[in-house]
Amino acid sequence: MNNKVIIIVVAVVVAVVAVVLVTSALGIIPLSIPGLSFGKSLPSNGFVYVIGAYPNVPTLVRDVVYGHELRGLGGSEGVGSLTPSAVQYILKLVKNSNDYVITYGNPKASVWLLEFLDPVCPYCSIFDIYNFSQIAPLIRSGQVYYIVVYFPTHALGYYQAYAQDPNASVLLTAFNDSVALWLQWKCINSVNASQTLSAINETYIADFMYGLVPYVEYNNQAYLIYYPIFSYSLINKTHPECSITLKPTQAVNITNNALNQVNNLIPLLIPKNLQSSVGTPLFIIMRNPGN
Repeated sequence: MNNKVIIIVVAVVVAVVAVVLVTSALGIIPLSIPGLSFGKSLPSNGFVYVIGAYPNVPTLVRDVVYGHELRGLGGSEGVGSLTPSAVQYILKLVKNSNDYVITYGNPKASVWLLEFLDPVCPYCSIFDIYNFSQIAPLIRSGQVYYIVVYFPTHALGYYQAYAQDPNASVLLTAFNDSVALWLQWKCINSVNASQTLSAINETYIADFMYGLVPYVEYNNQAYLIYYPIFSYSLINKTHPECSITLKPTQAVNITNNALNQVNNLIPLLIPKNLQSSVGTPLFIIMRNPGN
């Protein structure tokens, strides 16, 4: 075999290996090579937690779906074991038509993905726009059950700012509309479940384009106040069947109840030394606890 042939053969082999590794990383071709370890394996009763809008979440979801060893675990990610109390609490959230939970997809899927989010969370919008499209096909194909838990951290910030400056009524409107957005999502999920993911994505695109982008471009904090109002108005127009009118007292009660629920669940899932850093988004990737 002459040198040219050898070079061609080596090039072809390298190309094939590269394609297989890339498609495996994307979850197109599940690949497991004995003796080649990418990270920790998920215990049978285990789960993965990710604190923050990290782009490795889709990779971790695929790893759990296809039985790969976990890749990309860092300081704000880790593996835990589900206690009976955690399993009971999560199953109760999903099965009892909880006001602060949205479910989408196949409840019999082998993998469940919980995302704790806020409709006006800027980090959630960045993750949704840049990363969620890699997870959505697994949800739509029935391989992953998607569970959204309302965690109104940013909505609460508008109310706290209004409490310090009661003359700034726009802050109260922003708070009110932020909470109303969650109720809009709940309504859309109930009336036309197939539109759930698109409504969430539509909201986050509006947050991004009319809040974060002009804020960065013009260095004007006013955009951070007004984008919840715009996003709320947009969803009212695109989904008139789910137009929501909310009083501030109602919004406060919804926010408090949602936060109480999250505060009860977090200690069951997140290590104590990381609980103070929990915010939105927060992801929990687990095998179906009902199986």
